[in-house]
Amino acid sequence: MTINKTLFSDHSGKNILITGATSGLGYAAAIKLAIQGAHVFVLARNAQKGATLIDDIKTNHPYAKGKIEIISCDLGDLSSITPACQKVRKATTQLDMIIHNAGVLNMKFKETADKIEETWQVNVLAPLLITHLLMDLLVKSADPKLIFTSSALHQGKINFENPEWRNQYGLVSAYKHSKLSLILLAKLLAEKLKGYNVGVYCQHPGFVSTGLGDTNGWMTKMAFKLFGKSPEEGSKTLLYLTDTPNSELENGAYYARSKVKSTTKESYEMETASELLRTVQKYLKEYIHSSSLVFDGES
Repeated sequence: MTINKTLFSDHSGKNILITGATSGLGYAAAIKLAIQGAHVFVLARNAQKGATLIDDIKTNHPYAKGKIEIISCDLGDLSSITPACQKVRKATTQLDMIIHNAGVLNMKFKETADKIEETWQVNVLAPLLITHLLMDLLVKSADPKLIFTSSALHQGKINFENPEWRNQYGLVSAYKHSKLSLILLAKLLAEKLKGYNVGVYCQHPGFVSTGLGDTNGWMTKMAFKLFGKSPEEGSKTLLYLTDTPNSELENGAYYARSKVKSTTKESYEMETASELLRTVQKYLKEYIHSSSLVFDGES
């Protein structure tokens, strides 16, 4: 991946954690952030893909002021998240950004190692657990950011009775539900964290040619390849958020094409967001051993 090294802001000395960075727009973003000087912690399930990312930055971008560090973590196995976060804590005492970019899109109902529907766990539960475990590192930053990759496909309502869509699973229903959940939770966290100067944002990258559709048959895979924008193009809004000070951004907002965009009316229902956070906490109760700025009190 060839990148013009003169185009970017300076992130020297910053520590940034990102998921979903071994392919697609997350890969492009991780490379650029490292070029800008950041120490980029990449939580990755696939060791080979992680090694490819490391080789890319070393071989093709020797001028990079920062570096990329791969930390083994499978968002489909909640038990792997705590030790991964512990490794981050051993490496640094402060995080400047947490970027939740990983996501799945499944044609058929699929359970994780935790016996939870994969879309709900990877897209929603895992990001909230990581945020809970590392929030105290984030608030130490002078300009901390918490960024979620969402989607224009966030229609519908929260399915509290069946958030995993068991016995009624549909690819679109589960995916839309997960992306609406992220927008609601981002708005709620923006309010909870406003006294700590944490900027919380959702971003929509558009239809990007990534590996998101690779497991859903050749037609879906082909659609992503033919009609999706490049990962570099898809990473522009995310990088706009990383490069722009919180003071120049709208906290809790949803960004697309590097501008604030309105979302569905359901995404502004803060009572729903509060109930959703309680629902997420119940799923994660085995891994929440103390309160944080994300989860307070008992589940």
